[in-house]
Amino acid sequence: MKFNLNYYGFVSLLLVFLYYCHGDAYLIIWVGIPSVIFFPLIALLIAPVLTKKNSLAQLSRNQLLLFFLVFTGLMLLWVGLASLPATEMENNYAFVKKQLLNLAILLVCLVWLTSEKAVIRVRHFLFWGLILGIVLNLYDATHIGSYDLMNDPVARSTFSMIYARAAGFYLDPNVSAITLTFGLILTEKTIENKTCNLIYVLTAGLAVLLTLSISGALAFGIFIYRKYFLGRLKLGSVLTILMAFVILSFSIKELMQRKIIEFGPGITQRIMAVVDPFSTEDELVTKNSRAILLKNAVNKFWDHPILGNGIGQHQFIETEQAADTRAGTHAGPHNQWLAFLIDFGLLGLLLYASLFLLLLPKVNSMYREEVMTFLVVYFVYSLFSHTALINHSLMLLLPLVYRLGRIVKTEEAYG
Repeated sequence: MKFNLNYYGFVSLLLVFLYYCHGDAYLIIWVGIPSVIFFPLIALLIAPVLTKKNSLAQLSRNQLLLFFLVFTGLMLLWVGLASLPATEMENNYAFVKKQLLNLAILLVCLVWLTSEKAVIRVRHFLFWGLILGIVLNLYDATHIGSYDLMNDPVARSTFSMIYARAAGFYLDPNVSAITLTFGLILTEKTIENKTCNLIYVLTAGLAVLLTLSISGALAFGIFIYRKYFLGRLKLGSVLTILMAFVILSFSIKELMQRKIIEFGPGITQRIMAVVDPFSTEDELVTKNSRAILLKNAVNKFWDHPILGNGIGQHQFIETEQAADTRAGTHAGPHNQWLAFLIDFGLLGLLLYASLFLLLLPKVNSMYREEVMTFLVVYFVYSLFSHTALINHSLMLLLPLVYRLGRIVKTEEAYG
């Protein structure tokens, strides 16, 4: 990998840093400075790309842009409908503002990626962004610090948000793990040496597992399966892997019960929910925050199944958590499909499903395998998170995946 800081290299590096490396509202160097202040600079820097031949024509045929325009238009229509008392809908205007910002970021990234040179540079700098994330997660794992600060708003606001830094302060393990996995999927084939490639994959996998994210571990497992075992794994091997998982699960459970190994609050519950298959349903519902959210989210959807509850209302699911669980009175459903159903009703299900269809790569795409793996992992992510269309990182990754899926083996095709 080489740094190339010409025009395409510099802008690509800036985009990767702003919208992949931290993927949220704050930068790592100046904590508390919103990344949105850099948006005018980005817009100015990408302007020359619009003068390139066919750039505007390519954008007009871009189905991903069309999806987000329809999504935004529908969102604004629902905001208007909420003003009618008969609909019984409400609006979360903070969510609306964030989605409008995401549309602006997406448009910038789509414009930039109309250039094949930009696609190559962004993919290369994504590799270095992933290396940064790996280093930070490994650092956090050895500098966990005091979990007593976990619920301290001051500590959380002053802590770096890059990759959610999940292993350290347990801010958002899913975001951390999935961001690393996405980056790995899109960059690992840039390393041609088999030994170096394997080291890269295993190191990234270690960083993912250190977040203690169940969905992250599952996503990384899917990547490993598709890369090394798809079409090669026999039934006996599958049974061996399952047996090893069961043995490992009971071993971890025993060590945690004997307090030989201990983790911070929330992390222990998350692990025990996986490694203790004999928990009763009552225990799962009363002690597992995700099960509580799932139950209440489904109930909230059924309150208004046709038009939904209003924009951003999926972020206000009651937790009903017991005294010995993590604190909180409301949260999101940790499922993007449920989030769309709660906000938009049944129409939301069709809307979100259409995103996956338009991201499917061309049959003769040079990057078909990477794009298909990304989509499988993205689908898994959507089952475990309601932020699959909120995180800024996806406003860069989705256009990149869409673009890679339309670069064919014989010629470049875009649309």
